[in-house]
Amino acid sequence: MSNSEVEKKAISKKKWWLYFPILTLVLLFAADKLLLLKKDKVTGIATGKGISLNETARIRLDKEASFAAYRQSCRERCRTIVVFGSSRSERFNLLKQETRLSEYLTAAQKKQIMDTQFLVYAQVGAQMAVYYHALDHLWKKNLIPDAIVLEIGPELLELEHKNNNGKSEFLFSDEYDYDYYTFLAKYGKKSVRDEAIARLAFAGYALKPRPELLVYDYLPKIQNEEPEYNIIERYHRSYKDYLESDLVGKLRDERIGQFVAMYSNNYKIFAVDPLMDESLRRIVKMANEKNVPILLYRPFVHKELAAVLDKTPYAPAIHRYERELTGKRVKFYYDSQDNYRCKYWSDASHFSTRCTPEVMHHLLGVLGMY
Repeated sequence: MSNSEVEKKAISKKKWWLYFPILTLVLLFAADKLLLLKKDKVTGIATGKGISLNETARIRLDKEASFAAYRQSCRERCRTIVVFGSSRSERFNLLKQETRLSEYLTAAQKKQIMDTQFLVYAQVGAQMAVYYHALDHLWKKNLIPDAIVLEIGPELLELEHKNNNGKSEFLFSDEYDYDYYTFLAKYGKKSVRDEAIARLAFAGYALKPRPELLVYDYLPKIQNEEPEYNIIERYHRSYKDYLESDLVGKLRDERIGQFVAMYSNNYKIFAVDPLMDESLRRIVKMANEKNVPILLYRPFVHKELAAVLDKTPYAPAIHRYERELTGKRVKFYYDSQDNYRCKYWSDASHFSTRCTPEVMHHLLGVLGMY
């Protein structure tokens, strides 16, 4: 064999080793997808072995399953309410625990709350695009609630806001999603609406339930309809919230003054993001098409903070939505602490969980549910 032939064979062997890592990656990727798409014969739900869920995914899936089971199991017509919002609305997760202890509702009013099933989709820093996809997911499962309570706070309408360190982890799963979104914002279509729709399509892809989240062991189950605080939870609950009249000196500055200053600075340049605007309009359209009552309400915040927000571009944006988002079952509401006897606050932006029964009963009364 000539030297040239030996050299050619040596070169070909080197090329094979170049292809080997690529082929290995392709095979691993294919195996990963096959495992994720494996179907359970009983439930037909995609299963993923050895994959752990984060806390948010567990809460969302558990509550969805509970919602489905409650609708299917009750003999009489069930009253179900879907709640969307920010960290303020997240407090409604403790609604029924607080209802059992509430001094602000009558026995009959407490029973109305306890007999209602609440699906609380509320998260710190969550944005309106998330709630469009959450509602669309319920619609596709034919889980139609009796009403929707939707907080339209400033954080829900912005893409980047300083109060949430720039972006919502509930919407963007990683930096690539966020970078791609901002890329579309910079080089999107000329029409703001078309750009928003294009970006919404991408967000829909990013938010679709992934196979690893549809685990087989999350079967429908009903929530405990009579939850109760233990002794430690009751102590923690009473320790961290304070009466309005007790907020003085350094404590008042920490709980009220700092939040008022922060919002005053951060929302001077507030602007509704096109994606969030389109998502909100789609939510209202979906509710109108199904004839589902929907309450759009400006969040209940401390009166001093409400006065600050009234002087920012957030106020005219909300007034515009009040004029434009209409329908036979659509209600628009400006909430205020003057409507409630409960005066407990964690800070200027968050009322105490102790106020949740009175707040929710009032909101559903505005909507005509109670």
